[in-house]
Amino acid sequence: MTPSARLAAAIELYGDIMQRRLAADRAIGGWFRGRRYAGSGDRRAITALVYDALRRSGELRWRMADSSARLVVMAATGDDVARLEALCDGGKFSPAPLGEDERAVLAQPRAGDMPPHAALNYPAWLHDEFVARFGDELAAELGALSGRAAVDLRVNTLRATRDAVLARLAAEGIAATATPYAPTGIRLGEAVRLDKHELMESGQVEPQDEAAQLATLLVQAEPGMTVVDLCAGAGGKTLGLAATMRNQGRILAFDRDARRLSRLGPRAARAGVTIVETPADTAGLLGAAQRVLLDVPCSGTGTWRRNPEARWHLDAGTLRHHRDNQSALLDQGATLVAPGGRLVYATCSLLPVEDEGAVDAFLARNPAFARLDAAKVARDVTGATAAFAGPDMLLSPLRHGTDGFFCALLQRVN
Repeated sequence: MTPSARLAAAIELYGDIMQRRLAADRAIGGWFRGRRYAGSGDRRAITALVYDALRRSGELRWRMADSSARLVVMAATGDDVARLEALCDGGKFSPAPLGEDERAVLAQPRAGDMPPHAALNYPAWLHDEFVARFGDELAAELGALSGRAAVDLRVNTLRATRDAVLARLAAEGIAATATPYAPTGIRLGEAVRLDKHELMESGQVEPQDEAAQLATLLVQAEPGMTVVDLCAGAGGKTLGLAATMRNQGRILAFDRDARRLSRLGPRAARAGVTIVETPADTAGLLGAAQRVLLDVPCSGTGTWRRNPEARWHLDAGTLRHHRDNQSALLDQGATLVAPGGRLVYATCSLLPVEDEGAVDAFLARNPAFARLDAAKVARDVTGATAAFAGPDMLLSPLRHGTDGFFCALLQRVN
């Protein structure tokens, strides 16, 4: 593909992702599947430009005083007007020529004091939530949230040890290090992919951000327990729980998305996990579980490094829907906890309204539960005495190098 064709492709993809509220990775993957002529270099260049435009969309739209895909993506290239004019030559696979207004704004973007939400690339309506969360650290935290996420793996201790996996990767010349907190985590070097590697296909490792691994450890599931994973998704944390339980006991996994949950069976077989069940409903489980993990659907603000488009797709109505759903799931999960057992509430959100706000409201209407010090448990299971402040565990890209993640531990006391 020519440079002009690459630019045209990036403009098309960015526009589709923003206008149709598409997941960027799926949109880009689908676009390339339909265009086999595009090579690996084309894919890298187009993907990098689309993701850069998505990450910087707030800033670029403010500078251009325009939200058009053409102007945002062209501004994201960093090219001068002469270069952009040469690329936009109106050819068959090129963008249309620049108009006078476009040429003017690209030559002289808006100057002046940019509002924080534009400079830090988040929706203006979330400003109060982020200020409440980060205060004076707002710029540093949101800056980190606009970076690129590393690829983390969880070593499946039913199949391998971290040292053995690291040794194999080193022998194959694959850059990898131990994660700083999760004891079975591995962080891959830049641009490393192991999709079809034997380590993955044999179930020795699973892709999972270190934050999710730490959330699984906070459950403190032990061999022989009955554990419920009420929002299991495709089962990443379910498999982590099975490993910490040494494949002894019983795990019951549920999810409202049957399609996602259907992926758990093959993954469990590959991982050597035999204690997971996927019942149709929670009948017979009232008060029966020593642990209930509730990793609820949420705004996903903590995953913006991986899904930069999600920040622009979120709206107030969707957030209200998540909050209602979170309250209902907390109440449902509470009914499954045995006396003395624990409910672990987790989100990949950095918004107080979905985190502490949801927990505080739950405790106000459920006096049978008390909040435990999740941060102390995190310190105990990781050995990192200075990294976690309580009572809940809050992780962020800036402080921990992980996705943004929140966990609260709630114990049934009567």
